[in-house]
Amino acid sequence: MPTYTIEGILKLTAPLHVATPGERYVTLDTLYVTHKKPDEQTEYTGIMVTTVYPVAVTEEDKLEVGLPIPTKDRTGETKKDYRSPEVLVFPANDLRGRLRRLAAELIFDNLQARGQKISLETYHGMTCGAVTGQPTPGLDFDLAIKSGVHPFLGLFGGGPRLVRSSLQISPAWAITSSTLSAGIIPNRYESDRVTDDGYLLKPLFFRRVDDALEFYSGTTSLTVRNYSESVAKWLKDEGAQSADGDTGTRRSKLRIRTFSAVQYVVPGTRFFVDVRIDTSRTGLASLGLLIHALAHLATKQSIGGWVRNGFGRFETSLYLVLPDAGRLPVLVKQEGVYTPNATGLIADALDAWAEAESRITVEELEDLYSLPSPREKPAVAK
Repeated sequence: MPTYTIEGILKLTAPLHVATPGERYVTLDTLYVTHKKPDEQTEYTGIMVTTVYPVAVTEEDKLEVGLPIPTKDRTGETKKDYRSPEVLVFPANDLRGRLRRLAAELIFDNLQARGQKISLETYHGMTCGAVTGQPTPGLDFDLAIKSGVHPFLGLFGGGPRLVRSSLQISPAWAITSSTLSAGIIPNRYESDRVTDDGYLLKPLFFRRVDDALEFYSGTTSLTVRNYSESVAKWLKDEGAQSADGDTGTRRSKLRIRTFSAVQYVVPGTRFFVDVRIDTSRTGLASLGLLIHALAHLATKQSIGGWVRNGFGRFETSLYLVLPDAGRLPVLVKQEGVYTPNATGLIADALDAWAEAESRITVEELEDLYSLPSPREKPAVAK
C-alpha cells in the first residue's frame, strides 16, 4: 500500500489568527464586522480579520442542522443570515510550508553535525520550494528521476525543475455543523463538533500608544531632539483641520494614540487535519521524514499570527490509517513534548528515514537544486 493517510484533530488552547488581506471595520457597540466603512455617526475601528472559506450546502442541509447563522446588524438586532456559511480554516499552504521548513531543518541539523554547509540557492530551494522563484527551462532526465525519488525533494516537490510533490495536504477545517453537513469532515468526528459557526470569531481590541505623548519614559526628553517643541507641534497637527475640511484622513495619519482590533478564533475550536502521502516513488523514508516534521510542529505550538502574544497554541492527536482501516497513533506526548510513536509501520518508516538521512550529502543536495546548465535544452515531444 504505497499511499497513506494521516488524519486527526488540532484543538486550539489559545486564540488563533490567520491574516487575510483587505480593509474591514468593526462597530464598537454591536461588534459587527463589515467591509463597508461605517458612517461618521457610528463609533468604529479597523480590524484585521482572520481567514475563512465559504462552504456550499443544500437547502435540506440548512433545515436539518439549523444552519442559518445568528448575526447582529449595526442596530444590535439579531437577524438570521441564509447565505452560504463561511467556515474557519487554517490554510493548507501555510501548514505545508511549515512542515517543509521543519523537515529541512532536520537535514540542516544533520549536515551541521558533520560540519557541512550548503549554498544559499540550495537553502532557498529546500525551504521555499524554488531556487529562482519561477520555473527554470531545461531538463536533465537522469537528474529529474533522481529528484523524484529523493525522500525530501520528492516529498515536498519544487526545485528548479518543479518536481511533482508526493504530499497532499488539505486545509485544516473547523469541525462545525456546516463542514460536517457539507461532507468536508468525516461523520466519525461528530463528537468534536463545536458550537455554531457564528460564535467562534471574536474581536480583540488593543491600543497603540506613543510614549512620547503619554510620558511613560522619564528619559524621553533626553532622547528626543527638541522634545517640547516637537510634541507641541505634533499635538497641534493632530487636531488641525486640513484646508479642504477633511479631518478624517489627515488625523488618521497623524494620530499617535489609537485603537485597533484583531479578529481571532476562540480557544477550544477543533480543526480536522488530513495529510496524504504517496510513497510509490520516495519510499517509506519520506513517510518517516513527514512524521518527524509533524512531531516538531506539534511541539513548537505556534501557528498563525500573533504568536508573540501567545496566539496559535494547540494540542493534537493524529493517526496513521492502516491498510486494514485500523488507526495507529502517530505521536506520543510526554511533558509537553511530542515524539514519533515508534511502533509498527511508523517504526519501519522512521528506520527508513534514518538510513536515507545518513546518505544525504551536500554534494547531492547541490546537484538536485542546481540551476540547469546552458547546454540543457527543453524536452520536445515528437
